[in-house]
Amino acid sequence: MNVNKEVFENKWEQIRAQSKVWWGLFSEDDLNKVAKAPIKRDKYAMMLRVKYGYTHERAREEISKRVAELEANPPSAELLQASPDRQDSKTVSKVRKSRTKKLNL
Repeated sequence: MNVNKEVFENKWEQIRAQSKVWWGLFSEDDLNKVAKAPIKRDKYAMMLRVKYGYTHERAREEISKRVAELEANPPSAELLQASPDRQDSKTVSKVRKSRTKKLNL
């Protein structure tokens, strides 16, 4: 099964909510870049290639596997509520705050 871009787009909130569980190297900034991309699936696959050294085909296979798991076991409503897409965009990460403090010293 190869996940097409429409399926990926329709499941984006669920995928985003699970992404840090699946991929520990994904940061909020990475997920924000994917969220803003014209074709989220392609940007997500590119992030897997960059972060994990996957080939294009392996990244697509991993995405398809994870989306199939999501369809079989959707995340809880609480997890989706905590999704950054639903939070105020003015929220600044703790990492960014600490970097800013260091720069201002």
